[in-house]
Amino acid sequence: MTTRRDFMALGASGLLGATGLPAVAADKSRVTADLVRLDAGIEPLVRLLERTPRTQCVGMLAGQVRQGVPYRQLLAALFLAGIRNVNPQPPGYKFHCVFVIHAAHQLSLDLPADQRLLPLFWALDNFKVSQAKDIEEGDFNLAAVRGRLPAPEKAWDEFRAAMADWDEQRADRAIVALVRSRGAHEIIEGLWEYGARDYRNIGHKPIFVANTWRTLQTIGWQHAEPALRSLVLGLLDYGKAERVNKFAFTDQVFLGNRRFVDAVMPPGSQRSSSRWPANWSRPGSQVSRVSGLVEAMRSLDPHACCRLVGERLGKGEFRAQAAWDAVHLMAGELMIRQPGIYGIHTVTSANALHTAYQLAALPATRLLLLLQAVGWMVQFREFMATTRGGLNKSDILVRPPGRQVKPRPDDSRSAIEAVLGAIGQDAGTAAAAARGLGELAAASKQPALLGDFASAVRQLIARKATDAHHYKYGMAIFENLDRVSPAFRPHVLAAAPYFLRGRKDPDTPVVTRALDALGAG
Repeated sequence: MTTRRDFMALGASGLLGATGLPAVAADKSRVTADLVRLDAGIEPLVRLLERTPRTQCVGMLAGQVRQGVPYRQLLAALFLAGIRNVNPQPPGYKFHCVFVIHAAHQLSLDLPADQRLLPLFWALDNFKVSQAKDIEEGDFNLAAVRGRLPAPEKAWDEFRAAMADWDEQRADRAIVALVRSRGAHEIIEGLWEYGARDYRNIGHKPIFVANTWRTLQTIGWQHAEPALRSLVLGLLDYGKAERVNKFAFTDQVFLGNRRFVDAVMPPGSQRSSSRWPANWSRPGSQVSRVSGLVEAMRSLDPHACCRLVGERLGKGEFRAQAAWDAVHLMAGELMIRQPGIYGIHTVTSANALHTAYQLAALPATRLLLLLQAVGWMVQFREFMATTRGGLNKSDILVRPPGRQVKPRPDDSRSAIEAVLGAIGQDAGTAAAAARGLGELAAASKQPALLGDFASAVRQLIARKATDAHHYKYGMAIFENLDRVSPAFRPHVLAAAPYFLRGRKDPDTPVVTRALDALGAG
Protein backbone atom coordinates (compact mmCIF):
# COMPACT_ATOMS: atom_id res chain seq x y z
CA MET A 1 0.00 0.00 0.00
CA THR A 2 1.37 3.45 -0.91
CA THR A 3 2.08 5.54 2.17
CA ARG A 4 1.83 9.32 2.25
CA ARG A 5 5.65 9.51 2.15
CA ASP A 6 5.74 7.17 -0.85
CA PHE A 7 3.08 9.22 -2.60
CA MET A 8 5.04 12.45 -2.06
CA ALA A 9 8.17 10.74 -3.33
CA LEU A 10 6.40 9.57 -6.45
CA GLY A 11 5.25 13.10 -7.15
CA ALA A 12 8.68 14.59 -6.52
CA SER A 13 10.40 12.07 -8.80
CA GLY A 14 8.00 12.60 -11.68
CA LEU A 15 6.82 8.98 -11.64
CA LEU A 16 3.21 10.10 -11.57
CA GLY A 17 3.76 11.19 -15.14
CA ALA A 18 3.55 7.52 -16.09
CA THR A 19 -0.20 7.80 -15.69
CA GLY A 20 -0.36 10.52 -18.36
CA LEU A 21 -0.01 13.49 -16.01
CA PRO A 22 3.11 15.66 -16.32
CA ALA A 23 4.79 16.24 -12.96
CA VAL A 24 3.64 19.50 -11.38
CA ALA A 25 6.43 21.90 -10.50
CA ALA A 26 6.82 22.51 -6.79
CA ASP A 27 6.11 26.25 -7.07
CA LYS A 28 2.81 25.52 -8.84
CA SER A 29 1.62 22.93 -6.35
CA ARG A 30 2.14 25.09 -3.28
CA VAL A 31 -1.06 26.13 -1.48
CA THR A 32 -1.36 29.93 -1.50
CA ALA A 33 -2.21 31.92 1.61
CA ASP A 34 -5.67 32.72 0.23
CA LEU A 35 -6.63 29.12 -0.47
CA VAL A 36 -8.07 26.97 2.29
CA ARG A 37 -5.57 24.47 3.63
CA LEU A 38 -6.65 20.86 3.68
CA ASP A 39 -5.40 18.05 5.89
CA ALA A 40 -1.71 17.55 5.05
CA GLY A 41 -2.24 13.87 4.27
CA ILE A 42 -4.79 14.58 1.53
CA GLU A 43 -3.48 17.84 0.03
CA PRO A 44 -1.12 16.30 -2.59
CA LEU A 45 -3.81 14.00 -3.93
CA VAL A 46 -6.38 16.80 -4.10
CA ARG A 47 -3.90 18.94 -6.03
CA LEU A 48 -3.34 16.04 -8.41
CA LEU A 49 -7.07 15.81 -9.13
CA GLU A 50 -7.35 19.57 -9.52
CA ARG A 51 -4.51 19.87 -12.01
CA THR A 52 -5.00 16.79 -14.18
CA PRO A 53 -6.69 17.60 -17.51
CA ARG A 54 -10.02 15.84 -17.92
CA THR A 55 -8.77 13.82 -20.89
CA GLN A 56 -5.98 12.33 -18.75
CA CYS A 57 -8.02 11.61 -15.61
CA VAL A 58 -8.87 7.98 -16.34
CA GLY A 59 -5.22 7.06 -16.79
CA MET A 60 -4.19 9.08 -13.75
CA LEU A 61 -6.78 7.50 -11.46
CA ALA A 62 -6.03 4.01 -12.75
CA GLY A 63 -2.38 4.71 -11.97
CA GLN A 64 -3.23 5.71 -8.40
CA VAL A 65 -5.22 2.51 -7.97
CA ARG A 66 -2.33 0.40 -9.26
CA GLN A 67 0.07 2.21 -6.93
CA GLY A 68 -2.10 1.23 -3.98
CA VAL A 69 -3.58 4.58 -2.95
CA PRO A 70 -6.38 3.59 -0.54
CA TYR A 71 -10.00 3.84 -1.63
CA ARG A 72 -10.87 6.14 1.26
CA GLN A 73 -8.11 8.57 0.27
CA LEU A 74 -9.42 8.67 -3.29
CA LEU A 75 -12.96 9.26 -2.06
CA ALA A 76 -11.85 12.02 0.31
CA ALA A 77 -9.82 13.72 -2.40
CA LEU A 78 -12.77 13.72 -4.81
CA PHE A 79 -15.04 15.22 -2.16
CA LEU A 80 -12.56 17.89 -1.07
CA ALA A 81 -11.60 18.84 -4.62
CA GLY A 82 -15.24 19.78 -5.21
CA ILE A 83 -15.45 21.57 -1.86
CA ARG A 84 -12.42 23.73 -2.64
CA ASN A 85 -13.04 24.44 -6.31
CA VAL A 86 -16.80 24.67 -6.89
CA ASN A 87 -19.12 27.40 -5.64
CA PRO A 88 -21.81 26.00 -3.30
CA GLN A 89 -24.13 28.88 -4.18
CA PRO A 90 -26.58 27.85 -5.40
CA PRO A 91 -26.32 24.40 -3.78
CA GLY A 92 -27.12 22.36 -6.87
CA TYR A 93 -26.25 22.53 -10.58
CA LYS A 94 -22.47 22.15 -10.95
CA PHE A 95 -22.15 21.51 -7.20
CA HIS A 96 -23.64 18.07 -7.74
CA CYS A 97 -20.04 16.91 -8.07
CA VAL A 98 -19.97 17.18 -4.25
CA PHE A 99 -23.51 15.94 -3.59
CA VAL A 100 -22.91 12.79 -5.60
CA ILE A 101 -19.91 11.54 -3.61
CA HIS A 102 -21.91 9.77 -0.91
CA ALA A 103 -24.19 8.13 -3.49
CA ALA A 104 -21.12 7.02 -5.46
CA HIS A 105 -19.67 5.53 -2.28
CA GLN A 106 -22.93 3.74 -1.45
CA LEU A 107 -23.04 2.32 -4.96
CA SER A 108 -19.42 1.18 -4.72
CA LEU A 109 -20.18 -0.81 -1.57
CA ASP A 110 -22.98 -2.68 -3.34
CA LEU A 111 -21.17 -3.55 -6.57
CA PRO A 112 -19.32 -6.76 -7.44
CA ALA A 113 -15.64 -6.56 -6.58
CA ASP A 114 -14.49 -6.13 -10.19
CA GLN A 115 -16.78 -3.10 -10.67
CA ARG A 116 -16.35 -1.43 -7.29
CA LEU A 117 -14.15 1.44 -8.47
CA LEU A 118 -16.26 2.49 -11.45
CA PRO A 119 -18.23 5.15 -9.51
CA LEU A 120 -14.94 6.88 -8.59
CA PHE A 121 -13.97 7.23 -12.25
CA TRP A 122 -17.37 8.64 -13.07
CA ALA A 123 -17.25 11.04 -10.10
CA LEU A 124 -13.81 12.31 -11.09
CA ASP A 125 -14.97 12.98 -14.65
CA ASN A 126 -18.03 14.73 -13.27
CA PHE A 127 -15.82 16.90 -11.01
CA LYS A 128 -13.73 17.98 -13.99
CA VAL A 129 -16.89 19.09 -15.82
CA SER A 130 -18.01 21.06 -12.75
CA GLN A 131 -14.55 22.54 -12.26
CA ALA A 132 -14.49 23.81 -15.85
CA LYS A 133 -17.99 25.25 -15.49
CA ASP A 134 -17.01 26.98 -12.25
CA ILE A 135 -13.99 28.56 -13.93
CA GLU A 136 -16.30 29.91 -16.66
CA GLU A 137 -18.61 31.39 -14.03
CA GLY A 138 -15.99 33.17 -11.93
CA ASP A 139 -13.52 30.55 -10.67
CA PHE A 140 -14.60 30.13 -7.06
CA ASN A 141 -12.03 28.88 -4.58
CA LEU A 142 -12.77 28.28 -0.92
CA ALA A 143 -10.48 30.79 0.78
CA ALA A 144 -8.89 30.69 4.20
CA VAL A 145 -11.21 31.92 6.95
CA ARG A 146 -10.96 35.65 7.57
CA GLY A 147 -11.41 37.64 10.74
CA ARG A 148 -11.36 36.86 14.42
CA LEU A 149 -13.13 33.70 15.49
CA PRO A 150 -15.69 33.90 18.30
CA ALA A 151 -14.70 32.42 21.66
CA PRO A 152 -15.62 28.71 21.89
CA GLU A 153 -18.21 29.34 24.62
CA LYS A 154 -19.93 31.93 22.41
CA ALA A 155 -19.65 30.08 19.10
CA TRP A 156 -23.14 28.55 19.12
CA ASP A 157 -24.85 31.84 19.97
CA GLU A 158 -22.86 33.60 17.28
CA PHE A 159 -23.65 30.88 14.73
CA ARG A 160 -27.39 30.95 15.40
CA ALA A 161 -27.48 34.74 15.24
CA ALA A 162 -25.56 34.72 11.95
CA MET A 163 -27.87 32.11 10.44
CA ALA A 164 -30.94 34.08 11.54
CA ASP A 165 -29.49 37.18 9.84
CA TRP A 166 -28.28 35.23 6.77
CA ASP A 167 -24.81 36.68 7.45
CA GLU A 168 -22.22 34.59 5.60
CA GLN A 169 -19.01 35.97 7.11
CA ARG A 170 -20.20 35.69 10.71
CA ALA A 171 -21.54 32.20 10.12
CA ASP A 172 -18.27 31.16 8.44
CA ARG A 173 -16.20 32.23 11.43
CA ALA A 174 -18.64 30.65 13.88
CA ILE A 175 -18.70 27.24 12.17
CA VAL A 176 -14.89 27.19 12.17
CA ALA A 177 -14.89 27.97 15.90
CA LEU A 178 -17.38 25.15 16.46
CA VAL A 179 -15.40 22.58 14.47
CA ARG A 180 -12.27 23.48 16.42
CA SER A 181 -13.94 23.27 19.84
CA ARG A 182 -16.95 20.92 19.75
CA GLY A 183 -17.70 17.31 18.93
CA ALA A 184 -19.01 16.04 15.61
CA HIS A 185 -22.39 14.84 16.87
CA GLU A 186 -23.09 18.07 18.73
CA ILE A 187 -22.37 20.09 15.60
CA ILE A 188 -24.50 18.03 13.22
CA GLU A 189 -27.40 18.08 15.69
CA GLY A 190 -27.34 21.86 15.45
CA LEU A 191 -27.24 21.84 11.64
CA TRP A 192 -30.18 19.57 10.79
CA GLU A 193 -32.84 22.25 11.12
CA TYR A 194 -30.90 24.72 8.96
CA GLY A 195 -30.86 22.21 6.15
CA ALA A 196 -34.60 21.71 6.52
CA ARG A 197 -35.68 25.32 6.90
CA ASP A 198 -35.50 26.41 3.24
CA TYR A 199 -37.12 24.52 0.35
CA ARG A 200 -36.49 27.10 -2.39
CA ASN A 201 -33.81 25.29 -4.38
CA ILE A 202 -35.98 22.16 -4.54
CA GLY A 203 -34.47 20.42 -1.55
CA HIS A 204 -30.74 20.67 -2.10
CA LYS A 205 -30.03 22.16 1.32
CA PRO A 206 -31.00 19.11 3.42
CA ILE A 207 -29.41 16.92 0.74
CA PHE A 208 -26.21 18.92 1.27
CA VAL A 209 -26.34 18.50 5.06
CA ALA A 210 -27.14 14.79 4.99
CA ASN A 211 -24.59 13.92 2.32
CA THR A 212 -21.86 16.01 3.96
CA TRP A 213 -22.38 14.28 7.30
CA ARG A 214 -22.50 10.81 5.78
CA THR A 215 -19.43 11.43 3.64
CA LEU A 216 -17.47 12.76 6.62
CA GLN A 217 -18.44 9.63 8.54
CA THR A 218 -16.62 7.68 5.82
CA ILE A 219 -13.59 9.84 5.04
CA GLY A 220 -12.93 11.15 8.57
CA TRP A 221 -13.87 14.14 10.72
CA GLN A 222 -10.41 15.66 10.18
CA HIS A 223 -11.83 16.98 6.89
CA ALA A 224 -14.84 18.65 8.54
CA GLU A 225 -13.70 22.27 8.61
CA PRO A 226 -13.62 23.00 4.84
CA ALA A 227 -16.65 20.78 4.25
CA LEU A 228 -18.82 22.54 6.85
CA ARG A 229 -17.67 25.98 5.72
CA SER A 230 -18.84 25.14 2.20
CA LEU A 231 -22.05 23.71 3.64
CA VAL A 232 -22.86 26.88 5.59
CA LEU A 233 -22.29 29.02 2.49
CA GLY A 234 -24.76 26.82 0.64
CA LEU A 235 -27.33 26.99 3.43
CA LEU A 236 -27.27 30.80 3.36
CA ASP A 237 -27.96 31.12 -0.35
CA TYR A 238 -30.98 33.28 -1.39
CA GLY A 239 -31.51 35.22 1.88
CA LYS A 240 -34.93 35.93 3.36
CA ALA A 241 -36.57 37.93 0.62
CA GLU A 242 -35.68 36.31 -2.70
CA ARG A 243 -38.58 34.42 -4.25
CA VAL A 244 -37.48 31.18 -5.90
CA ASN A 245 -39.66 28.35 -7.22
CA LYS A 246 -42.84 30.11 -6.01
CA PHE A 247 -41.71 30.82 -2.43
CA ALA A 248 -39.80 33.38 -0.38
CA PHE A 249 -38.40 32.20 2.94
CA THR A 250 -41.22 33.66 5.03
CA ASP A 251 -43.91 32.09 2.79
CA GLN A 252 -42.77 28.61 3.69
CA VAL A 253 -43.88 26.27 6.46
CA PHE A 254 -40.72 26.51 8.58
CA LEU A 255 -41.66 29.41 10.84
CA GLY A 256 -45.08 27.94 11.64
CA ASN A 257 -43.63 24.48 12.23
CA ARG A 258 -40.93 25.97 14.46
CA ARG A 259 -43.59 27.69 16.61
CA PHE A 260 -45.63 24.48 16.85
CA VAL A 261 -42.63 22.40 17.93
CA ASP A 262 -41.56 25.00 20.48
CA ALA A 263 -45.06 24.88 21.98
CA VAL A 264 -45.24 21.11 22.40
CA MET A 265 -41.53 20.53 23.07
CA PRO A 266 -40.25 23.64 24.87
CA PRO A 267 -36.72 24.78 23.90
CA GLY A 268 -34.03 23.55 26.24
CA SER A 269 -36.14 20.62 27.39
CA GLN A 270 -35.09 17.05 26.67
CA ARG A 271 -38.72 15.94 26.87
CA SER A 272 -42.01 16.87 25.21
CA SER A 273 -44.83 18.46 27.14
CA SER A 274 -47.12 16.21 29.17
CA ARG A 275 -49.87 16.46 26.55
CA TRP A 276 -47.66 15.13 23.72
CA PRO A 277 -47.87 11.32 23.33
CA ALA A 278 -44.74 9.54 24.51
CA ASN A 279 -45.03 6.87 21.81
CA TRP A 280 -45.32 9.25 18.83
CA SER A 281 -42.07 8.05 17.24
CA ARG A 282 -42.37 4.34 17.93
CA PRO A 283 -42.93 1.96 14.97
CA GLY A 284 -46.44 1.49 13.67
CA SER A 285 -48.52 2.55 10.67
CA GLN A 286 -52.12 1.98 9.54
CA VAL A 287 -53.01 1.83 5.84
CA SER A 288 -56.22 3.83 6.27
CA ARG A 289 -54.43 6.60 8.14
CA VAL A 290 -51.70 6.80 5.53
CA SER A 291 -54.12 7.08 2.60
CA GLY A 292 -55.91 9.86 4.45
CA LEU A 293 -52.66 11.73 4.95
CA VAL A 294 -51.77 11.36 1.27
CA GLU A 295 -55.16 12.83 0.38
CA ALA A 296 -54.51 15.76 2.72
CA MET A 297 -51.19 16.42 0.95
CA ARG A 298 -53.02 16.42 -2.38
CA SER A 299 -55.71 18.88 -1.34
CA LEU A 300 -54.62 21.19 1.51
CA ASP A 301 -52.27 24.15 1.39
CA PRO A 302 -48.83 23.60 2.99
CA HIS A 303 -49.55 25.39 6.27
CA ALA A 304 -52.93 23.70 6.77
CA CYS A 305 -51.46 20.28 6.04
CA CYS A 306 -48.67 20.75 8.59
CA ARG A 307 -51.20 21.88 11.21
CA LEU A 308 -53.39 18.87 10.55
CA VAL A 309 -50.50 16.42 10.81
CA GLY A 310 -49.10 18.08 13.93
CA GLU A 311 -52.45 18.22 15.72
CA ARG A 312 -53.44 14.64 14.88
CA LEU A 313 -49.99 13.34 15.73
CA GLY A 314 -50.30 15.12 19.07
CA LYS A 315 -53.69 13.51 19.70
CA GLY A 316 -52.19 10.07 19.13
CA GLU A 317 -54.32 9.33 16.04
CA PHE A 318 -51.25 7.93 14.29
CA ARG A 319 -47.49 7.74 14.78
CA ALA A 320 -44.57 9.25 12.93
CA GLN A 321 -44.16 6.20 10.68
CA ALA A 322 -47.59 6.79 9.14
CA ALA A 323 -46.63 10.37 8.30
CA TRP A 324 -43.33 9.24 6.79
CA ASP A 325 -45.16 6.60 4.73
CA ALA A 326 -47.37 9.38 3.37
CA VAL A 327 -44.36 11.63 2.66
CA HIS A 328 -42.62 8.93 0.59
CA LEU A 329 -45.83 8.03 -1.22
CA MET A 330 -46.44 11.69 -2.08
CA ALA A 331 -42.84 12.10 -3.21
CA GLY A 332 -43.19 9.10 -5.53
CA GLU A 333 -46.59 10.26 -6.78
CA LEU A 334 -45.24 13.69 -7.70
CA MET A 335 -42.45 12.03 -9.66
CA ILE A 336 -45.02 9.94 -11.53
CA ARG A 337 -47.29 12.96 -12.09
CA GLN A 338 -44.45 15.05 -13.53
CA PRO A 339 -41.39 12.95 -14.37
CA GLY A 340 -38.26 15.05 -14.52
CA ILE A 341 -36.02 17.25 -12.44
CA TYR A 342 -38.61 18.39 -9.89
CA GLY A 343 -40.00 14.92 -9.36
CA ILE A 344 -36.47 13.62 -8.85
CA HIS A 345 -36.05 16.09 -6.02
CA THR A 346 -39.30 15.25 -4.28
CA VAL A 347 -37.78 11.79 -3.80
CA THR A 348 -34.23 12.87 -2.93
CA SER A 349 -35.30 15.65 -0.54
CA ALA A 350 -37.72 13.31 1.26
CA ASN A 351 -34.80 10.91 1.57
CA ALA A 352 -32.53 13.61 3.03
CA LEU A 353 -35.12 14.80 5.54
CA HIS A 354 -35.85 11.24 6.65
CA THR A 355 -32.12 10.58 6.98
CA ALA A 356 -31.85 13.64 9.22
CA TYR A 357 -34.84 12.45 11.25
CA GLN A 358 -33.24 9.06 11.81
CA LEU A 359 -29.89 10.55 12.83
CA ALA A 360 -31.13 13.46 14.97
CA ALA A 361 -31.02 12.93 18.73
CA LEU A 362 -33.48 15.51 20.10
CA PRO A 363 -37.23 14.81 19.87
CA ALA A 364 -37.91 18.45 18.97
CA THR A 365 -35.51 18.29 16.03
CA ARG A 366 -37.06 15.03 14.84
CA LEU A 367 -40.61 16.43 15.01
CA LEU A 368 -39.57 19.57 13.14
CA LEU A 369 -37.96 17.49 10.39
CA LEU A 370 -41.09 15.36 10.00
CA LEU A 371 -43.37 18.39 9.75
CA GLN A 372 -41.01 20.02 7.28
CA ALA A 373 -41.10 16.90 5.12
CA VAL A 374 -44.92 17.02 5.10
CA GLY A 375 -44.96 20.73 4.24
CA TRP A 376 -42.32 20.40 1.55
CA MET A 377 -44.25 17.75 -0.34
CA VAL A 378 -47.20 20.14 -0.50
CA GLN A 379 -44.96 23.05 -1.49
CA PHE A 380 -43.56 20.87 -4.26
CA ARG A 381 -47.11 20.04 -5.34
CA GLU A 382 -48.10 23.71 -5.52
CA PHE A 383 -44.98 24.67 -7.45
CA MET A 384 -45.02 21.73 -9.85
CA ALA A 385 -48.67 22.40 -10.68
CA THR A 386 -47.58 25.73 -12.21
CA THR A 387 -44.61 24.58 -14.29
CA ARG A 388 -43.67 22.16 -17.09
CA GLY A 389 -47.27 21.50 -18.06
CA GLY A 390 -48.48 20.90 -14.53
CA LEU A 391 -49.29 17.55 -12.94
CA ASN A 392 -51.02 14.60 -14.55
CA LYS A 393 -53.74 12.73 -12.66
CA SER A 394 -51.77 9.63 -11.64
CA ASP A 395 -52.55 8.15 -8.23
CA ILE A 396 -49.73 6.19 -6.60
CA LEU A 397 -52.24 4.20 -4.54
CA VAL A 398 -53.85 2.90 -7.76
CA ARG A 399 -52.16 0.33 -9.98
CA PRO A 400 -50.26 1.98 -12.89
CA PRO A 401 -52.11 1.81 -16.23
CA GLY A 402 -49.19 0.34 -18.18
CA ARG A 403 -49.18 -3.13 -19.68
CA GLN A 404 -49.26 -5.60 -16.79
CA VAL A 405 -46.51 -8.20 -16.61
CA LYS A 406 -47.36 -11.19 -14.42
CA PRO A 407 -44.33 -13.41 -13.93
CA ARG A 408 -44.63 -16.84 -12.39
CA PRO A 409 -43.76 -16.95 -8.69
CA ASP A 410 -41.03 -19.47 -9.49
CA ASP A 411 -39.49 -17.23 -12.18
CA SER A 412 -38.31 -14.19 -10.24
CA ARG A 413 -35.58 -13.39 -12.76
CA SER A 414 -38.19 -12.67 -15.43
CA ALA A 415 -39.90 -10.23 -13.07
CA ILE A 416 -36.68 -8.28 -12.69
CA GLU A 417 -35.93 -8.35 -16.41
CA ALA A 418 -39.45 -7.11 -17.20
CA VAL A 419 -38.66 -3.90 -15.33
CA LEU A 420 -35.10 -3.46 -16.58
CA GLY A 421 -36.13 -4.04 -20.18
CA ALA A 422 -38.88 -1.42 -20.03
CA ILE A 423 -36.88 1.35 -18.30
CA GLY A 424 -36.20 4.12 -20.78
CA GLN A 425 -38.58 2.58 -23.30
CA ASP A 426 -42.07 2.74 -21.73
CA ALA A 427 -42.40 4.42 -18.35
CA GLY A 428 -45.93 3.16 -17.70
CA THR A 429 -45.00 -0.44 -18.43
CA ALA A 430 -41.85 -0.17 -16.34
CA ALA A 431 -43.82 1.31 -13.41
CA ALA A 432 -46.47 -1.41 -13.63
CA ALA A 433 -43.78 -4.10 -13.80
CA ALA A 434 -41.98 -2.59 -10.81
CA ARG A 435 -45.13 -2.56 -8.74
CA GLY A 436 -45.81 -6.14 -9.79
CA LEU A 437 -42.30 -7.07 -8.70
CA GLY A 438 -42.95 -5.56 -5.27
CA GLU A 439 -46.24 -7.41 -4.94
CA LEU A 440 -44.62 -10.68 -6.02
CA ALA A 441 -41.89 -10.24 -3.40
CA ALA A 442 -44.53 -9.73 -0.71
CA ALA A 443 -46.93 -12.47 -1.85
CA SER A 444 -44.23 -15.11 -2.31
CA LYS A 445 -42.42 -14.03 0.85
CA GLN A 446 -39.23 -13.43 -1.12
CA PRO A 447 -37.85 -10.15 0.28
CA ALA A 448 -34.50 -11.01 -1.30
CA LEU A 449 -36.17 -10.44 -4.68
CA LEU A 450 -36.12 -6.68 -4.11
CA GLY A 451 -32.47 -6.91 -3.11
CA ASP A 452 -31.68 -8.74 -6.33
CA PHE A 453 -33.50 -6.04 -8.30
CA ALA A 454 -31.62 -3.27 -6.48
CA SER A 455 -28.32 -5.02 -7.17
CA ALA A 456 -29.07 -5.25 -10.88
CA VAL A 457 -30.10 -1.58 -10.97
CA ARG A 458 -26.92 -0.48 -9.22
CA GLN A 459 -24.74 -2.31 -11.72
CA LEU A 460 -26.56 -0.55 -14.55
CA ILE A 461 -26.10 2.83 -12.89
CA ALA A 462 -22.38 2.18 -12.46
CA ARG A 463 -21.97 1.43 -16.16
CA LYS A 464 -24.57 3.70 -17.75
CA ALA A 465 -25.08 6.82 -15.59
CA THR A 466 -24.79 10.11 -17.47
CA ASP A 467 -26.03 12.45 -14.73
CA ALA A 468 -25.37 12.85 -11.00
CA HIS A 469 -29.09 12.39 -10.46
CA HIS A 470 -28.88 8.83 -11.77
CA TYR A 471 -26.70 8.10 -8.75
CA LYS A 472 -28.63 10.25 -6.28
CA TYR A 473 -32.10 9.10 -7.33
CA GLY A 474 -31.08 5.47 -7.64
CA MET A 475 -29.65 5.42 -4.13
CA ALA A 476 -32.49 7.47 -2.58
CA ILE A 477 -35.41 5.50 -4.02
CA PHE A 478 -34.10 2.18 -2.69
CA GLU A 479 -33.23 3.66 0.67
CA ASN A 480 -36.77 5.07 0.85
CA LEU A 481 -38.08 1.64 -0.04
CA ASP A 482 -36.48 0.23 3.10
CA ARG A 483 -37.96 3.03 5.21
CA VAL A 484 -41.64 2.71 4.29
CA SER A 485 -43.97 0.15 5.81
CA PRO A 486 -44.06 -3.16 3.87
CA ALA A 487 -47.62 -2.51 2.64
CA PHE A 488 -46.42 0.49 0.61
CA ARG A 489 -43.18 -0.86 -0.85
CA PRO A 490 -44.79 -1.91 -4.15
CA HIS A 491 -46.21 1.61 -4.54
CA VAL A 492 -42.86 3.33 -3.89
CA LEU A 493 -41.14 0.85 -6.19
CA ALA A 494 -43.49 1.90 -9.00
CA ALA A 495 -41.85 5.35 -8.98
CA ALA A 496 -38.32 3.93 -9.29
CA PRO A 497 -38.17 3.37 -13.09
CA TYR A 498 -38.83 7.03 -13.89
CA PHE A 499 -35.13 7.90 -13.52
CA LEU A 500 -33.09 4.73 -13.53
CA ARG A 501 -30.95 3.21 -16.25
CA GLY A 502 -32.16 0.23 -18.25
CA ARG A 503 -30.66 -2.65 -20.17
CA LYS A 504 -30.88 -0.80 -23.47
CA ASP A 505 -29.05 2.35 -22.34
CA PRO A 506 -25.45 2.57 -23.64
CA ASP A 507 -22.43 2.30 -21.36
CA THR A 508 -20.91 5.63 -20.37
CA PRO A 509 -17.67 6.35 -22.31
CA VAL A 510 -15.66 7.21 -19.17
CA VAL A 511 -16.62 3.87 -17.63
CA THR A 512 -15.61 1.99 -20.76
CA ARG A 513 -12.22 3.70 -20.66
CA ALA A 514 -11.89 2.96 -16.95
CA LEU A 515 -12.54 -0.75 -17.47
CA ASP A 516 -9.88 -0.82 -20.18
CA ALA A 517 -7.40 1.11 -18.00
CA LEU A 518 -7.96 -1.31 -15.13
CA GLY A 519 -7.64 -4.31 -17.43
CA ALA A 520 -11.24 -5.37 -16.79
CA GLY A 521 -12.81 -4.38 -20.09
